[in-house]
Amino acid sequence: MVNDIKTPPKFDDLNFLIWKFKMIVFLQSLGSRVAKAVTKPFSIPSGDEDTWSDIATKEFDANAKAHYVVLQALNDDDITRVIHCKSAYDIWSHLVVTHEGTSQVKRDKIDLLRSQYENFTMHENESIDDMVAKLTKITNGFISLGYAIDND
Repeated sequence: MVNDIKTPPKFDDLNFLIWKFKMIVFLQSLGSRVAKAVTKPFSIPSGDEDTWSDIATKEFDANAKAHYVVLQALNDDDITRVIHCKSAYDIWSHLVVTHEGTSQVKRDKIDLLRSQYENFTMHENESIDDMVAKLTKITNGFISLGYAIDND
C-alpha cells in the first residue's frame, strides 16, 4: 500500500484555489482540530506546558501539525513569504491574501479577466493551440478566483 496520504499536496504557484481545496481535504484527513487550525486564530497558551489544560494542549498540537503540513506543501519562495507567521492560521491567511487578494483585488482581477474574455480573438498568425492556451489561461484565472463563467 502506498503511503501518499501522508504527503500534503504541493503548491506550484499556478492554481491556488485547487491547491487550497486539496489542502483542506488533506488537513481534514488528519482530524477536525487540525483542519480548524487554519481557520481559527491561535496563540500559544501562557504558562508552563505542564500547566496547560487538555484542550489547550490539543489545540497546540493541532496547530503544530497544521503548521508543519502547510509548510511542507510550499515551495521555498512561498515559505519566505510566511516565515514570520506564528501559527497555521497566520500562514493560511497570508497565503489567501497573497494568492486570492483582498475582496477588492479579487473583484479587480475578475473585471480584468472578464474584459480579456469579452475581447478574446484569434490573432492572424496565432496557431489554434496558442489560442486555446490563451483562452485556457483566462478561464483558469476565473476558476482560481472562484468565479463561474456563464456558457451563454
